[in-house]
Amino acid sequence: MKVPLHWRKHCKLHEYRKFVTGEIAKVEGIKIIFVISDKKTMPDDHEKFYNIVAAYTMERILKYAEELKTKVCVRFGHVKSFRHSTTLEYFQKRNWRLGQYDSLLEQPKWIAAETNSGIQLADLYAGILGAAMIADKFGNFEVSYLEKIKHQIRTSSKGKISGYGIKAISEDNNPKTFKWWPPGWE
Repeated sequence: MKVPLHWRKHCKLHEYRKFVTGEIAKVEGIKIIFVISDKKTMPDDHEKFYNIVAAYTMERILKYAEELKTKVCVRFGHVKSFRHSTTLEYFQKRNWRLGQYDSLLEQPKWIAAETNSGIQLADLYAGILGAAMIADKFGNFEVSYLEKIKHQIRTSSKGKISGYGIKAISEDNNPKTFKWWPPGWE
């Protein structure tokens, strides 16, 4: 029986997390784009919030596709009991500041993790970021996993990660203000 790989279920111990992070850090040709938020600033309307995060993610994907002069297919992980048609409607209403729809080969789709290894890989990368962002029971942040995959995070032509590979939705939209932000990262 095949079981989709999940960070939260299968990577609970540091040794497992370290191993999995080391293995996916070896994958070539990947550029990661994270869109993060501080839950304290999250609006009560979870559907609206999801749509905003998805839109920021889409904008960054489309901008990167423009830079590469390529077309893309976008797949999001299916969220149980969520009407993803509302997100498509939100995309259609949104004023796209950073991306162009003509970079899309087709309409975005939402797919289950168990049917797609790319969605499972995205879950692992999200877990790596979560380990850095979310303090453990002692108030510590585990940034070493994030440091291990730094070479896979999208950067500007000048090597800047903030706003390119890691976009913050926060009061100041600056991920460098978070306590966990690695020293020396731009």
